[in-house]
Amino acid sequence: MVEISYGEHYELAELAGMSIAEVRERYKSEFEIPDRAQAVLNDKPVKKKLEAEVKLEDADELSFELKQRSRKPVFVAALLLALAISGGLFAYTWTTTSATLTLTAATSDFAEVAANTTGISSVTWQPFGRYRGTIPAGNLFDVMPETGYTGDLEVTVYLANADELSKNYRFWMIRLQFLDSTGNACDVQGGTQVLSLNNGQASFYTTSTNYTAGSWHYVKCIGGSYIGLPWVGGWDSTYNPLLFCEVTQAGL
Repeated sequence: MVEISYGEHYELAELAGMSIAEVRERYKSEFEIPDRAQAVLNDKPVKKKLEAEVKLEDADELSFELKQRSRKPVFVAALLLALAISGGLFAYTWTTTSATLTLTAATSDFAEVAANTTGISSVTWQPFGRYRGTIPAGNLFDVMPETGYTGDLEVTVYLANADELSKNYRFWMIRLQFLDSTGNACDVQGGTQVLSLNNGQASFYTTSTNYTAGSWHYVKCIGGSYIGLPWVGGWDSTYNPLLFCEVTQAGL
């Protein structure tokens, strides 16, 4: 059997002997796999031109992932353009007049983040060897943009101990959303992000028009699934995912 996954889609199927290119074509419509998605075989990326040559074997793990695009080139280009334009303006608007500005520094941070202990306690499961189970829903983190903050925010959740989980789970995945206090998605994309052994980072981008300053927002697990390895039984810290939530001012 071969594991194939993309986003929240997952399946165990008899695919041994097929090439990655054939599997991509077979699941392209069903899993909605875009052409630019990167094939990853047993945690190793496979170049697109080699997909037709690489054959799958039993117990292989094949996933398709989208690379996150950096916003830095756009920011740098905009900065250079601003410098070029402002340089020309200063050349023609020279003045000896001065002005004094009085600024008051903020006494608090731009946002607060904390674990939602009530929600985390409800996201529990019991792993067993060769067993496929589900992960229930629950709020994981509380995020509050401070009153008066009007900038953009990026909320990122990291899976910090994928190395430990991979020793006990054949497959582990949860689906996350960033919601306001009424349960509405408040990131710009308004969608669901997947956190898994193959994708240890989920990011949400929100602007002041999408969130409410001074109000609690939540990173919520809306469900997930897992498959335990044959020797899994009982419970200790190596079966627990270690999640880390970071809130930054977007673009900085």
